[in-house]
Amino acid sequence: MSARFLLLAAACWTVAGQQKTFIGAAACDSCHPAEFHAQKNTVHARSLYRAAGHPLAASFSATQLRRGNFEFEVVRAGSELHVKANDGLHLMELPLEWAFGAGEQAVTFVTRVSSEHYLEHSFSYYTDSHSFDITPRHDSLPSRTLNEAMGQAIRTQSSRASMISCFGCHSTGPVNVSPAGEVRITATGVQCESCHGPGSAHRAAALQGRPANALITNPGTLSAGELNRLCGRCHRTGAESPPLDWNSPWSVRHQPPFLGRSRCFQESTSGLSCVGCHNPHEPLIRNDGAHYRAVCVKCHHAGQHPPADVCRNQENTDCVRCHMPVVAIGSHVKFTNHWIGVYRADNALRPHR
Repeated sequence: MSARFLLLAAACWTVAGQQKTFIGAAACDSCHPAEFHAQKNTVHARSLYRAAGHPLAASFSATQLRRGNFEFEVVRAGSELHVKANDGLHLMELPLEWAFGAGEQAVTFVTRVSSEHYLEHSFSYYTDSHSFDITPRHDSLPSRTLNEAMGQAIRTQSSRASMISCFGCHSTGPVNVSPAGEVRITATGVQCESCHGPGSAHRAAALQGRPANALITNPGTLSAGELNRLCGRCHRTGAESPPLDWNSPWSVRHQPPFLGRSRCFQESTSGLSCVGCHNPHEPLIRNDGAHYRAVCVKCHHAGQHPPADVCRNQENTDCVRCHMPVVAIGSHVKFTNHWIGVYRADNALRPHR
């Protein structure tokens, strides 16, 4: 994913021979204040922090955990957060460097441990319980030794999954690696230029009163398929290798490829896409059946693709609850299945039709 992400970003760097650079989301405020102030409160914009600077950091420290025969404690050490681990004989202490996730559901931590590897820590913070528990999918990893129990080592750079990929999708602008193997980002969180591309030429032209729209990427001009591929740079498109496991609950977090398998997407004449339901400039609307029903009835009404009798006979139909069921990933994290369809009660992963 990382190579493709960086190539897409690099493709935006020059237009008609003019180099374009990233200028930061704050530069967008003067001309686009409504979009700027709303977007900075989205989970995208809040998807990456230095661990000690995370808004939930006060809940991370003074936490004691246990995994098998190993004890863990998260403590504040000056301006940093550290995790201490011991097996009764040996003690290991590492800083918690980066916190991935806004905390709507979870926050997962990583730390550089060598010139070639970062460690994804074995414990994440979960908002539903206001406590730490095992990081998703780490319950299947070995924890025979203290080193193994600390977490999973991930290569900083690789042709497959790597920390470059993780940082690239949780930050804005170029990502590079120092000679010591430290990932360096341009700006934390997914902000304006993640989707619109580098803004220097656009802003310069606007300030000079020259036509500026052609100097910035406008996702609003893209087709539904192109929009979903744009979002799929990080949320996946389904065309990557290794292929998605459509029978795994873990795959449901990749919304664009699941949406792409829906008849609603494949047969839509109005161009069903991610932004048809979700305004990327505003926080995600949750638990509002009426909001999403209003999107569905644009296509599903008496004169076109009418809803089934069971839907029409309900006083407040919640289309999403039935046709996009929630899938649990472990005991703390849940994702909405974007493979729109008719589901049986015993299978929330694949629609019956």
